[in-house]
Amino acid sequence: MPNFATKAKAKLERGWRKLAAPCQFIPASGEPFYRGVNVIATQTDASNEYLPQPIALAEFLKADGAVNVDDEFALNGTTYLLTQLHSFDEISHTFVYIAN
Repeated sequence: MPNFATKAKAKLERGWRKLAAPCQFIPASGEPFYRGVNVIATQTDASNEYLPQPIALAEFLKADGAVNVDDEFALNGTTYLLTQLHSFDEISHTFVYIAN
């Protein structure tokens, strides 16, 4: 019988998939495929206390496969480049992205 943590993780993944926007994911090495992305509203980077600048974040579900720096994703006709890992947890990775 699955424990509470396993059930909670599965429920969070299902909720995440419902809210994610479909995008074409283009790995730096490999074939493009479709997966979900959650584009987080632009926010000020609090880790840089001297020059706070807005950053754009994209969140990807770990269960859909690996995500690395220099991978790209296309959303609404625009291609974006993942530049650095921002954060991660048991369910997802969050990367900083720029328009390519």
